[in-house]
Amino acid sequence: MKISFLINNIYGIGGTNRTVINLAEALSADHEVEIVSVFRRTNAAPRFEISPQVTVRPLVDLRPGPAGADRGDPLLGTPTAVVPRQEEFHGQYSELSDRRIIEYLTKTNADVVVGTRPSLNLFVARYTRDSALRVAQEHMTHLAVPPAVRAEMARVYPRLDAVTTVTDADARSFLEHTPVPPDLPVVAIPNSVPEPEVRPATDEDRKIIVAAGRMHRVKRYDLLLRAFAQLAGDFPDWHLRIYGDGGEAGRLRTLVHDLGVAGQVLLMGGFSPIESEWAKGSIAAVTSSAESFGMTLVEAMRCGLPVVSTDCPVGPREIVRHGEDGLLVTNGDADAVAAGLRALMADPGLRRRMAHAALRNSARYDPAVIAARYVELFEDAARRRTATAGRGYRAPSAKPLGRAPGTSAAPATVRDAVCHVTAVGHARLALRLDGPTDGRHRWSFLLREQAPAAKRRPDLPLATERTARDNGGTRCTAEIGPEALTHLGDGRWKVLVRSAKGELVHVRAGIRDTRALLDVRARMLADGTDGGPVLWNLPYALPGGKLMLRTIHRASHAEVRAVRVGDDTIDVSAVLMGALRTAPGARLVLTRRGHHRAELSVPAEIRPGGEFHARLPLQQAVESRLERWEDWDWWVEPDPRLRRRVRVCHLFEDFPDVKSAFAYPAVPVKELEDPRFVQIYPSRPVRVRPYCSVSGAMAMNVVDR
Repeated sequence: MKISFLINNIYGIGGTNRTVINLAEALSADHEVEIVSVFRRTNAAPRFEISPQVTVRPLVDLRPGPAGADRGDPLLGTPTAVVPRQEEFHGQYSELSDRRIIEYLTKTNADVVVGTRPSLNLFVARYTRDSALRVAQEHMTHLAVPPAVRAEMARVYPRLDAVTTVTDADARSFLEHTPVPPDLPVVAIPNSVPEPEVRPATDEDRKIIVAAGRMHRVKRYDLLLRAFAQLAGDFPDWHLRIYGDGGEAGRLRTLVHDLGVAGQVLLMGGFSPIESEWAKGSIAAVTSSAESFGMTLVEAMRCGLPVVSTDCPVGPREIVRHGEDGLLVTNGDADAVAAGLRALMADPGLRRRMAHAALRNSARYDPAVIAARYVELFEDAARRRTATAGRGYRAPSAKPLGRAPGTSAAPATVRDAVCHVTAVGHARLALRLDGPTDGRHRWSFLLREQAPAAKRRPDLPLATERTARDNGGTRCTAEIGPEALTHLGDGRWKVLVRSAKGELVHVRAGIRDTRALLDVRARMLADGTDGGPVLWNLPYALPGGKLMLRTIHRASHAEVRAVRVGDDTIDVSAVLMGALRTAPGARLVLTRRGHHRAELSVPAEIRPGGEFHARLPLQQAVESRLERWEDWDWWVEPDPRLRRRVRVCHLFEDFPDVKSAFAYPAVPVKELEDPRFVQIYPSRPVRVRPYCSVSGAMAMNVVDR
């Protein structure tokens, strides 16, 4: 049969997009599947990978530039007549979107049309042609739908053939609060989550708590931060990583500073695909006040993490088996969240047992399992429609296609493929790209520096192996070893594939499994290096999704171990690596940028393993200021006899945006009554804030505004 999913915007990011794509890919093994996106606002491909077995097409094209055929259409300014004003996305819809959706639904040749949110379900119920089954997916908690929208649902939903919710609790709520005919099936079918590409974390023991989801008040990350702050002193070697974008990020960053956990809590920003980041953790945390389902819970469990979750009214309690694969704690209670986290943080054996249970139990959400339940729902709806409509309806009769799920299909072109990268060590990467049939192209990997052509270093071709796959595609693999970094040096490199005819394609980033870098950083900070060159190779994705490498090859390097910001002090500890060694008389040197160059230095306390510690001269930097905003760069002079300096950096992490993740608070410093310079500014106090630049170099700014 042909199955069509109607969705608001498949090109964006979000839980509904993920679950619709997962289900569509699984159904594509035996059925023709399309995803119809009401809107397209970007020239980029969908944020989540979609195989060529699933057709994607937009109805209203609002892309920037000439590609956006519908930009400027006068009907965009006329309000929608179908979507209720109280619906969350009402403002996005217009008379133009109404017309396009209705035209599609009245002409579709699909056997089943599935709406994916209340506004679209209203269209599906009212306008889908009678030859197709009408199914509404309800991804929202039912009582979160505004009453006016629920009233419209009660009016038009009787035309549907079935309604699905993602939890049993929500199915009961729907039936209780929305008057629909007793013969309309309302069935709970959970969202699906595929088996991750990455190796699960069940037998690894990194002291990291991971949370992920949009930065929204309902996620209650403030609760998680307050809970972790209670534990940070007792577990100083544990870190909390929160992944996600949204309007709450600024408020949460301020709270991190206020709670004094900067450096232990990292706000990581958005990350996709997220599986590699779950696999770096030992515990997953979900502190939402409400969840319609809990996709992040299942994602974490499928990566082998036990979970600590607030016991929301619906969602988590149907996923987490308390005491077996995770812990359910009182909703809205920071002390309860802290107690749940403490129980797992303090007991490695309990973490490991729950991790294995989480991996085992979460298999019930595999897309193949969930797709089979949907097919059963569609077939049952067709039987009921046949019985009631008589000759006016013909049930789908097409035979199953009998092919692999869409996730196993070969991409149509190499531009549609993604490249997965695994860090084997600090300087060795394994690349894997599953592309289309190779034919005469004979694609091979190539690295090209991201720099102006006149300054660009020569390209580096990589020895590439090509292997035919059962799905008709070709797997391309290559390895980048430490020896390649001699050529690559310090730089940023595009990961390309080149055909035998010289065609170049900048590949899309897939999984970046960089968990090995976590272990390497810990060893390097503990033991230093053997005196050879300092190497690092980090894969990352550009905002548009293209794969890049950040390479480091240095004779000497000073890597930050920690920056500690007190009420009136800033301390730094770092480790000197490579050819140089610390000696008595080593100093931390601060140099002021700009026209008024100056220098300040303080003694560095030398510790074993190349580590040095220093307290920054804040008062001197404030007293010597000549501008309202000044930046001071940090250097270490490890041996006064050599007079050589090394820039103090924070580079050796498993993620690229160190600047944003490690955001430190400012220290207020009051000037003396008798300042040294005549040019003074009256604003008080002056604030000194350490930061990591985009390049990874450490600095601080001195500012009175």
